[in-house]
Amino acid sequence: MKRYFYLLASTLFFFACTDDKGTSSPENSENTEYQQVSIDKANRSILVDYDTHTEEYCILEQGSFNWGAVSYDGSLGYDVTPYEIHGDTLVVFFNGMTDDPHYYLGGSTEKIYGKWKNINCYKDQDKTYCQSQTERDFREQYEELILTISENKFQEETVYKPAYFKFDDYMNSVYLPYLYSALRNDFAYSTIETIGTLFIPEQESDIKSIENALDIEVLEQTKTAKKFKLEGKTYDVKVTDIERDSLDYKVAISVKSGDKECTYEERQVNITKKNCKDQTTEGLQDYDADRVFNEELAIRGTIVNTKGLEEFDKCINEISVYYGR
Repeated sequence: MKRYFYLLASTLFFFACTDDKGTSSPENSENTEYQQVSIDKANRSILVDYDTHTEEYCILEQGSFNWGAVSYDGSLGYDVTPYEIHGDTLVVFFNGMTDDPHYYLGGSTEKIYGKWKNINCYKDQDKTYCQSQTERDFREQYEELILTISENKFQEETVYKPAYFKFDDYMNSVYLPYLYSALRNDFAYSTIETIGTLFIPEQESDIKSIENALDIEVLEQTKTAKKFKLEGKTYDVKVTDIERDSLDYKVAISVKSGDKECTYEERQVNITKKNCKDQTTEGLQDYDADRVFNEELAIRGTIVNTKGLEEFDKCINEISVYYGR
């Protein structure tokens, strides 16, 4: 279960970055000049005060997308984020959530201002678990989660590396363990996550370990297709269509067992001022929303539209190894 916990956590940070240096897209980066950040060392807290300001978003209102500005009143107070220092490790409790600490290295324990790298540790039942150095080295080929703390910025962002955008070995991706679990009915819900996880690399050795643990026999495999046996049933999974440009992608997938085939399409778009109006609510499945207001959804980042997701979930359940037993 701890393994699947990490796989889930690794899918949660999909922010907009575009160039080969991994820097954030200027159009989508949050302007944090309105933040006033100070450190209360006595109470071990990071204080963030906000000036009155406006921010630009792609705003979904009454079924239509339009680029617009949202005003913020700086008199609403400030945020207090507790932190701890343990040796060379900074531990931050966002939103005061003491049961969900974030662990960082790379800044200065003498001066908290600086850039800190998330080291992918998590807490479970009062115990802290961290990735091995080998796993960290593998992950950092592709992306890093960076926390910036300065006098006018307190923000955590994903920085993607060039290798991330070149990754195309989809049958050694985070998607496969999700698919295996769904076919075994391991999840309490039917959805096996968006197929955007096809673009999140997984170590081949870890995929093989999971396959060994689940007694999965791989019969054939390429970068875009895999044939395997699970609990006596044979499955074929294929990426049948794919277009990818930075964080934007369009992909179709097929999972087949016997004479029954499950198909599904998904599209992700990195929202900009230029393409905001072109978006649709049809199949709107996921989005990076910085703010939500009464009847409005203010989006900055990516949105995911799906085609046939509900039917796909139902179909996967019907071809699962325990269906009807």
